[in-house]
Amino acid sequence: MGLYKMAYKIISTVIRSTVAYLVILILARLIGRKLISRITFFDFVVGVTLGSLAVHISLGNETSEAEGIASAITITLLVLLTDLLNNKSYLFRKIEEGTPIVLISKGEFLEHNMAKAKISITKLLMLLRQKDIFDIESVNYAIIENDGQLSVLLKAERMPVSAYDLNIKKPENELPVDVIVDGKIIRENLNASKYSENWLKKQLQLYGIKDAGQVFYASINKPGHLFVSAFHNKNNLQ
Repeated sequence: MGLYKMAYKIISTVIRSTVAYLVILILARLIGRKLISRITFFDFVVGVTLGSLAVHISLGNETSEAEGIASAITITLLVLLTDLLNNKSYLFRKIEEGTPIVLISKGEFLEHNMAKAKISITKLLMLLRQKDIFDIESVNYAIIENDGQLSVLLKAERMPVSAYDLNIKKPENELPVDVIVDGKIIRENLNASKYSENWLKKQLQLYGIKDAGQVFYASINKPGHLFVSAFHNKNNLQ
Protein backbone atom coordinates (compact mmCIF):
# COMPACT_ATOMS: atom_id res chain seq x y z
CA MET A 1 0.00 0.00 0.00
CA GLY A 2 2.93 2.31 0.81
CA LEU A 3 4.43 1.73 -2.66
CA TYR A 4 1.09 2.55 -4.31
CA LYS A 5 0.84 5.76 -2.29
CA MET A 6 4.37 6.77 -3.28
CA ALA A 7 3.67 6.11 -6.98
CA TYR A 8 0.47 8.14 -6.73
CA LYS A 9 2.36 11.07 -5.19
CA ILE A 10 5.06 10.98 -7.87
CA ILE A 11 2.50 10.86 -10.70
CA SER A 12 0.60 13.70 -9.04
CA THR A 13 3.83 15.69 -8.78
CA VAL A 14 4.58 15.14 -12.49
CA ILE A 15 1.11 16.38 -13.42
CA ARG A 16 1.36 19.42 -11.13
CA SER A 17 4.84 20.24 -12.45
CA THR A 18 3.58 20.08 -16.03
CA VAL A 19 0.66 22.38 -15.19
CA ALA A 20 2.98 24.78 -13.34
CA TYR A 21 5.38 24.89 -16.30
CA LEU A 22 2.58 25.63 -18.76
CA VAL A 23 1.13 28.31 -16.47
CA ILE A 24 4.51 30.04 -16.16
CA LEU A 25 4.98 29.93 -19.95
CA ILE A 26 1.59 31.54 -20.48
CA LEU A 27 2.19 34.18 -17.81
CA ALA A 28 5.61 34.97 -19.25
CA ARG A 29 4.04 35.55 -22.69
CA LEU A 30 1.41 37.80 -21.12
CA ILE A 31 4.01 39.85 -19.24
CA GLY A 32 5.80 40.55 -22.51
CA ARG A 33 9.30 40.46 -23.93
CA LYS A 34 12.29 42.03 -22.21
CA LEU A 35 15.98 41.76 -22.85
CA ILE A 36 17.65 40.28 -19.76
CA SER A 37 20.04 43.23 -19.51
CA ARG A 38 17.02 45.55 -19.15
CA ILE A 39 15.19 43.63 -16.42
CA THR A 40 14.46 45.95 -13.49
CA PHE A 41 14.45 45.03 -9.80
CA PHE A 42 10.65 44.82 -9.96
CA ASP A 43 10.87 42.40 -12.91
CA PHE A 44 13.37 40.31 -10.95
CA VAL A 45 11.04 40.16 -7.92
CA VAL A 46 8.13 39.17 -10.16
CA GLY A 47 10.24 36.40 -11.73
CA VAL A 48 11.31 35.03 -8.34
CA THR A 49 7.71 35.16 -7.11
CA LEU A 50 6.43 33.28 -10.16
CA GLY A 51 9.21 30.73 -9.73
CA SER A 52 8.26 30.22 -6.08
CA LEU A 53 4.62 29.82 -7.01
CA ALA A 54 5.59 27.27 -9.65
CA VAL A 55 7.50 25.26 -7.05
CA HIS A 56 4.53 25.47 -4.67
CA ILE A 57 2.14 24.29 -7.38
CA SER A 58 4.50 21.48 -8.39
CA LEU A 59 5.25 20.09 -4.94
CA GLY A 60 2.32 21.14 -2.78
CA ASN A 61 2.68 21.63 0.96
CA GLU A 62 4.21 18.33 2.06
CA THR A 63 6.95 16.95 -0.15
CA SER A 64 9.35 14.08 -0.02
CA GLU A 65 12.79 13.77 -1.61
CA ALA A 66 11.38 11.55 -4.35
CA GLU A 67 8.69 14.11 -5.21
CA GLY A 68 11.29 16.88 -5.39
CA ILE A 69 13.43 14.81 -7.75
CA ALA A 70 10.39 13.93 -9.86
CA SER A 71 9.45 17.62 -10.13
CA ALA A 72 12.99 18.65 -11.14
CA ILE A 73 13.20 15.90 -13.77
CA THR A 74 9.76 16.80 -15.14
CA ILE A 75 10.62 20.52 -15.48
CA THR A 76 13.95 19.64 -17.14
CA LEU A 77 12.27 17.32 -19.63
CA LEU A 78 9.65 19.96 -20.40
CA VAL A 79 12.38 22.54 -21.07
CA LEU A 80 14.14 20.11 -23.42
CA LEU A 81 10.84 19.33 -25.13
CA THR A 82 10.15 23.06 -25.51
CA ASP A 83 13.55 23.59 -27.12
CA LEU A 84 12.98 20.65 -29.48
CA LEU A 85 9.56 21.90 -30.55
CA ASN A 86 10.97 25.41 -30.90
CA ASN A 87 13.57 24.14 -33.39
CA LYS A 88 11.25 21.81 -35.27
CA SER A 89 7.94 23.70 -35.44
CA TYR A 90 7.48 27.23 -36.77
CA LEU A 91 3.95 27.34 -35.35
CA PHE A 92 5.14 26.38 -31.86
CA ARG A 93 8.01 28.89 -32.10
CA LYS A 94 5.54 31.59 -33.06
CA ILE A 95 3.31 30.72 -30.09
CA GLU A 96 6.15 30.52 -27.58
CA GLU A 97 8.33 33.45 -28.71
CA GLY A 98 5.83 35.56 -30.60
CA THR A 99 6.81 37.57 -33.67
CA PRO A 100 8.72 40.83 -34.11
CA ILE A 101 6.47 43.88 -33.66
CA VAL A 102 6.80 47.03 -35.77
CA LEU A 103 6.72 50.08 -33.47
CA ILE A 104 7.55 52.78 -36.02
CA SER A 105 6.56 52.54 -39.67
CA LYS A 106 7.69 55.14 -42.22
CA GLY A 107 8.45 57.58 -39.44
CA GLU A 108 5.14 57.22 -37.61
CA PHE A 109 4.54 55.63 -34.22
CA LEU A 110 2.17 52.65 -34.21
CA GLU A 111 0.43 53.11 -30.86
CA HIS A 112 -1.54 49.86 -31.01
CA ASN A 113 1.65 47.87 -31.62
CA MET A 114 3.41 49.71 -28.81
CA ALA A 115 0.58 48.75 -26.48
CA LYS A 116 0.80 45.17 -27.75
CA ALA A 117 4.55 45.10 -27.03
CA LYS A 118 3.92 46.76 -23.64
CA ILE A 119 6.44 49.50 -24.36
CA SER A 120 5.87 53.16 -23.58
CA ILE A 121 6.86 56.12 -25.73
CA THR A 122 9.41 57.10 -23.07
CA LYS A 123 11.11 53.72 -23.17
CA LEU A 124 11.05 53.58 -26.97
CA LEU A 125 12.74 56.97 -27.15
CA MET A 126 15.34 55.74 -24.66
CA LEU A 127 16.06 52.65 -26.79
CA LEU A 128 16.44 54.87 -29.86
CA ARG A 129 18.87 57.15 -28.02
CA GLN A 130 20.91 54.12 -27.02
CA LYS A 131 21.36 53.57 -30.76
CA ASP A 132 22.48 57.21 -31.15
CA ILE A 133 19.17 58.15 -32.78
CA PHE A 134 17.81 61.42 -31.42
CA ASP A 135 15.77 62.56 -34.42
CA ILE A 136 12.58 60.51 -34.87
CA GLU A 137 12.18 61.84 -38.40
CA SER A 138 15.29 59.89 -39.43
CA VAL A 139 13.64 56.55 -38.54
CA ASN A 140 11.91 54.61 -41.28
CA TYR A 141 11.16 51.45 -39.30
CA ALA A 142 11.74 50.40 -35.69
CA ILE A 143 11.03 46.80 -34.73
CA ILE A 144 11.08 45.16 -31.30
CA GLU A 145 12.53 41.65 -31.68
CA ASN A 146 11.52 38.53 -29.80
CA ASP A 147 14.41 38.95 -27.35
CA GLY A 148 13.52 42.56 -26.54
CA GLN A 149 16.17 44.11 -28.76
CA LEU A 150 15.21 47.09 -30.92
CA SER A 151 16.13 46.98 -34.61
CA VAL A 152 16.08 50.26 -36.53
CA LEU A 153 16.13 51.02 -40.25
CA LEU A 154 16.91 54.64 -41.02
CA LYS A 155 15.46 56.55 -43.93
CA ALA A 156 17.61 56.33 -47.05
CA GLU A 157 18.67 59.98 -46.94
CA ARG A 158 19.73 59.62 -43.29
CA MET A 159 21.86 56.51 -43.76
CA PRO A 160 25.64 56.92 -43.84
CA VAL A 161 27.31 56.66 -47.21
CA SER A 162 29.02 53.29 -47.76
CA ALA A 163 31.78 52.13 -50.07
CA TYR A 164 29.08 50.34 -52.08
CA ASP A 165 27.21 53.61 -52.63
CA LEU A 166 30.40 55.21 -53.94
CA ASN A 167 31.20 52.15 -56.06
CA ILE A 168 34.46 51.64 -54.19
CA LYS A 169 35.84 48.12 -54.01
CA LYS A 170 37.27 47.23 -50.62
CA PRO A 171 39.01 44.02 -49.55
CA GLU A 172 36.85 41.55 -47.65
CA ASN A 173 37.01 41.75 -43.87
CA GLU A 174 39.00 38.93 -42.33
CA LEU A 175 39.01 37.62 -38.79
CA PRO A 176 42.12 38.75 -36.87
CA VAL A 177 44.67 36.07 -36.07
CA ASP A 178 46.32 36.15 -32.64
CA VAL A 179 50.07 35.74 -33.13
CA ILE A 180 51.48 36.99 -29.79
CA VAL A 181 49.78 36.68 -26.41
CA ASP A 182 51.49 37.63 -23.13
CA GLY A 183 54.88 37.84 -24.82
CA LYS A 184 54.68 34.41 -26.43
CA ILE A 185 54.43 33.74 -30.14
CA ILE A 186 51.49 31.52 -31.08
CA ARG A 187 53.34 29.62 -33.79
CA GLU A 188 50.33 27.53 -34.76
CA ASN A 189 48.36 30.67 -35.61
CA LEU A 190 51.34 32.32 -37.25
CA ASN A 191 51.87 29.33 -39.54
CA ALA A 192 48.14 29.21 -40.36
CA SER A 193 48.31 32.87 -41.41
CA LYS A 194 51.06 31.92 -43.90
CA TYR A 195 53.52 34.40 -42.39
CA SER A 196 56.90 33.40 -41.04
CA GLU A 197 58.43 34.16 -37.68
CA ASN A 198 61.14 36.12 -39.50
CA TRP A 199 58.44 38.32 -41.08
CA LEU A 200 56.88 38.85 -37.66
CA LYS A 201 60.20 39.96 -36.13
CA LYS A 202 60.76 42.44 -38.96
CA GLN A 203 57.29 43.88 -38.44
CA LEU A 204 57.92 44.24 -34.71
CA GLN A 205 61.12 46.15 -35.46
CA LEU A 206 59.03 48.72 -37.32
CA TYR A 207 57.32 49.37 -33.98
CA GLY A 208 60.69 49.67 -32.23
CA ILE A 209 60.24 46.28 -30.58
CA LYS A 210 63.25 43.99 -30.54
CA ASP A 211 61.70 40.92 -28.95
CA ALA A 212 58.26 39.28 -28.84
CA GLY A 213 58.58 39.19 -25.05
CA GLN A 214 57.92 42.94 -25.04
CA VAL A 215 54.51 42.44 -26.67
CA PHE A 216 51.37 41.99 -24.61
CA TYR A 217 49.20 41.22 -27.65
CA ALA A 218 49.64 41.18 -31.42
CA SER A 219 47.37 40.07 -34.23
CA ILE A 220 47.27 40.08 -38.01
CA ASN A 221 44.09 42.01 -38.77
CA LYS A 222 44.32 41.95 -42.53
CA PRO A 223 46.85 40.75 -45.12
CA GLY A 224 50.21 42.28 -44.25
CA HIS A 225 48.98 44.45 -41.34
CA LEU A 226 50.09 43.70 -37.80
CA PHE A 227 48.38 45.21 -34.76
CA VAL A 228 50.69 45.44 -31.76
CA SER A 229 50.07 46.35 -28.11
CA ALA A 230 53.28 46.32 -26.05
CA PHE A 231 53.62 45.83 -22.31
CA HIS A 232 53.39 49.15 -20.45
CA ASN A 233 55.02 47.74 -17.34
CA LYS A 234 58.76 48.03 -17.89
CA ASN A 235 59.38 45.04 -15.63
CA ASN A 236 57.81 42.87 -18.33
CA LEU A 237 60.21 44.04 -21.03
CA GLN A 238 62.89 41.57 -21.95
